[in-house]
Amino acid sequence: MSNKTVLYIGGFELPDKNAAAQRVVGVGKLLRKIGFSVSYLGIYHSSIPEKELEKRFNCCVWSIKYPNSLIEWILYLTSIKKIKEIIKHELEEFPVAIIAYNYPSIALFRLRRFCKNRKIALIADCTEWSNYSETFLFRKAKSIDTFIRMRIIHRLLDGIIVISSFLFEYYNTKIKNIILLPPLVDKSDSKWNIKINHVKKDYVTLIYAGSPGGKQKDRLDLIITALSKTKTSSSFQIIIVGITKDQYIYKYGIDSLPLTIKENIFFMGRLSHIETIKLITISDYSILLRDKTKANNAGFPTKFVESITCGTPVLTNLSSNISDYFINGELGFLLDDKSEVSLIKSLKEAIDQPKNKIYLMKTNCLNYKKFHYETYESSFLVFIKNIMQNTHLYKTEKHLIK
Repeated sequence: MSNKTVLYIGGFELPDKNAAAQRVVGVGKLLRKIGFSVSYLGIYHSSIPEKELEKRFNCCVWSIKYPNSLIEWILYLTSIKKIKEIIKHELEEFPVAIIAYNYPSIALFRLRRFCKNRKIALIADCTEWSNYSETFLFRKAKSIDTFIRMRIIHRLLDGIIVISSFLFEYYNTKIKNIILLPPLVDKSDSKWNIKINHVKKDYVTLIYAGSPGGKQKDRLDLIITALSKTKTSSSFQIIIVGITKDQYIYKYGIDSLPLTIKENIFFMGRLSHIETIKLITISDYSILLRDKTKANNAGFPTKFVESITCGTPVLTNLSSNISDYFINGELGFLLDDKSEVSLIKSLKEAIDQPKNKIYLMKTNCLNYKKFHYETYESSFLVFIKNIMQNTHLYKTEKHLIK
């Protein structure tokens, strides 16, 4: 079959404005590596830089406005009109496959019927099992949507890409074609062209970069509380990217910001992806602490992958299947989160490491290749071939789309 066009759809904001964008770009490079062309249909908040994105990614890119009103949300959750318009009027070739990134359940069900009638393979890219929301109404709606998508609709699709061993184990006996892909990077990309500077200083720089999500996701509050109790024996500073001081207090409460650590914390707010990477690169450690919830175990922290790729060792507890990739003492240190006392002790041990030990770990991180997309070329090729054979794909004329 000469036609090898894949359409990637979902709530990602290219080029790098959310973790979803990092995910689909990585898998997209893997698709191109095995001979497919990839086009994207994502979202936008304030602008549609599609021409710039097409030039950057050398592919077709479309975006729909991020929904704000109730009507916009209903359409986003249920309609596949934009997808059909793109296939009929925009794509040069009829797609052999559509990959749906964490797609809403009703729209995904309608898309399944559309694809089945036209012999288009429909693949899910599943990276979460969560119901995070600021309000009760949206939390309930998200919970229902997640239940239908994860437990019913995904089983009906031609294949699924999962991000964690938790999701792999859940779907392995339910879906014939499945592959586990962690967050992927392209180490040849210029933004990862990183050199380690062996700078001598009398303190250790820690960095947290992400969206904490209150007490449901990253436990930044526990990190700061524990760090405040290491200050007497350790010298450090912590840079926090992604949240302001006021936002932190709003999420965790005023008591979660001890006065004894005030001069050690630098809140940077939201920064661009490139600016964040630069700060991670010059830090001694990135730090990550997550509760072992279903949502956290089903996902996988992109910030962990990016830190390793930046050459910065990670201080982390064992959430998700981090243990499959992490080497304690070589890529960072495990934080013992059984109690506050054990957490403080493990933080002190990491901060008090000799500078040459930290430098060696940074070198190990730079040389680590398990997140480089080409590592998964062979297994991904088998996955895609199985889907194509089982779907009995053939080229469909565009005039059949209604």
